[in-house]
Amino acid sequence: MKPLYQSIRASFSKDIYMPVCPVVAAPTVVLEVKIASDLAFLSAEKPPQNVILHISSDLAVEGKPLYDVLALCSRSVPILYIDDAETVAPLAEFCDLNHVGDAILCARFEKKEMLSAAYNAMPMLRGMLDCRGMTPEIEKLPGMAVSCGATSVILDPEVATSDAVHSLQQRFIHILTYGSFSRAATRGVNGIITEDMAGAYDFLASFPEGTTFRRRQLIAHKGFQNDGKYSENTITSVVAAAENHFEGAEIDVKLTVDNVPVVMHNTNTKGLFDCDVAVTEESTYEFLSSLRRIEHPNETIDKFSDLMHEMKKHPDTPVLIEIKPSAKYFKVELLTAMTDELLRDGESQENCIGIMGGTLEPGLRYVHDRIPYLPLGWCEGGKSTPPAPETREEAEDRLYRVARISRGCAAGYNPEDVGINRFFNEYAKFRMLHVFVWSRSWTLSPSKWEENGPSNDKTYLSGFDAWTTDHGEKYLDYPISLEAILPDDLSQPIRPECMLKFRDGSTRRSDCNILPISGEITKRDDGNFIVRGDATLIYTYRIDLHFGDSYVICSEPVNLRSDSF
Repeated sequence: MKPLYQSIRASFSKDIYMPVCPVVAAPTVVLEVKIASDLAFLSAEKPPQNVILHISSDLAVEGKPLYDVLALCSRSVPILYIDDAETVAPLAEFCDLNHVGDAILCARFEKKEMLSAAYNAMPMLRGMLDCRGMTPEIEKLPGMAVSCGATSVILDPEVATSDAVHSLQQRFIHILTYGSFSRAATRGVNGIITEDMAGAYDFLASFPEGTTFRRRQLIAHKGFQNDGKYSENTITSVVAAAENHFEGAEIDVKLTVDNVPVVMHNTNTKGLFDCDVAVTEESTYEFLSSLRRIEHPNETIDKFSDLMHEMKKHPDTPVLIEIKPSAKYFKVELLTAMTDELLRDGESQENCIGIMGGTLEPGLRYVHDRIPYLPLGWCEGGKSTPPAPETREEAEDRLYRVARISRGCAAGYNPEDVGINRFFNEYAKFRMLHVFVWSRSWTLSPSKWEENGPSNDKTYLSGFDAWTTDHGEKYLDYPISLEAILPDDLSQPIRPECMLKFRDGSTRRSDCNILPISGEITKRDDGNFIVRGDATLIYTYRIDLHFGDSYVICSEPVNLRSDSF
């Protein structure tokens, strides 16, 4: 029998069903196949975008050979669910012989060691943990997941609350759940497991253009500089990011010549410190710590350890640690070992993330092997950034390249925003690839909002999982969620009014819109709604950005029952 695919690259070529959808970063529609008859759904007019295939030890799905099953997945990315350790070796051999590289491995949480073994045998494939039937500790779940190669988890609906979803997504974990797709979607999950694919697609199509279910994640680039108020890469700027409720703060770490990890981006001190130009990695810590910053004379250079100890007080703002030794100094191994030791000392923030540039050797796999519990991201940008993909083939080429570079480690993708687009993100989400872009506005010195503002708005709305930006202050005051306000007497007309919630925990009452989902709901001429019988409503609110663009946030569904009237 000839190989299923001509090459691993060919396995990435899938005509995934992509309906025109007004929802930005809409959740993936997922089918779970436990019996062979369900495979007929893969040939439906509106097939699933991901399919969970329960694989037996003889490499079959309910008696149908895996080869034939995967041949049906030309429009879906398969999730290979294994529940028996004896399946791992033959599945690895099958994937090797058939050049299967575009798939996801899945196992129950109780068998995460088996997933780890499978991932080590098939490092091209991404991993997923099935946490159904249990209530995992959300704070510890990301570290346990990435240590066995998983970048996504399946959660029960009662566990996949909005707060849990947001917390896991902060640390590069995608969430799938099941049940009511209206409730799952509005909580911001990445995928919805359902047999009613057509219903899910129709539901997503019912929203206003520019709707987003997920909270926009802002990462402060080199800490929160707040339009020059704070200096980059300092304890002060990173704490400011936490105090202003960013989803993360990115920093850069180098080693001095006497092997002290310091928080510093630049190769030398030019333009940042008031001194003759000195190469960072050829200078002692004693010398660097004696310098003062030009724009902020009260600030010097901070030790990495001091910053991480301070950020233990702010566990809800992960520190994104870019391991950034210059390639000529070959200190990746030492800096990795020091980072591992620091994260284990009990005095540092544990809720952090690692980032590595593509030019460093040893690379991403080395860091993952030494710090397996640390979520990682592969950084790409600068002059080598390829253009944003315009066709499916170009998007698949990029995904294949990312998969090869991150082979063997559960890593996200951290590219420059001009190199990818919403089109690419659509194809990445089916592979459970966390895409967190960084804004190119940092290339201007100083950054110029007047020139880059429109492109920053576009990046904010583009549907990526997170955004590392110098202009976070421009986006902090937008509401992050809303709750419906209902009258005490539900027999009376319902006014479209909601309570908006902001990053700092404050709230504000506001008019909004109501989107009827089901039931007999009539809109009156005065804008109020009359509800008869059982009904479901979703409240929506449109937010205007700086340069003409806008987007819509939603409440969770409000279910009204006739016995409430």
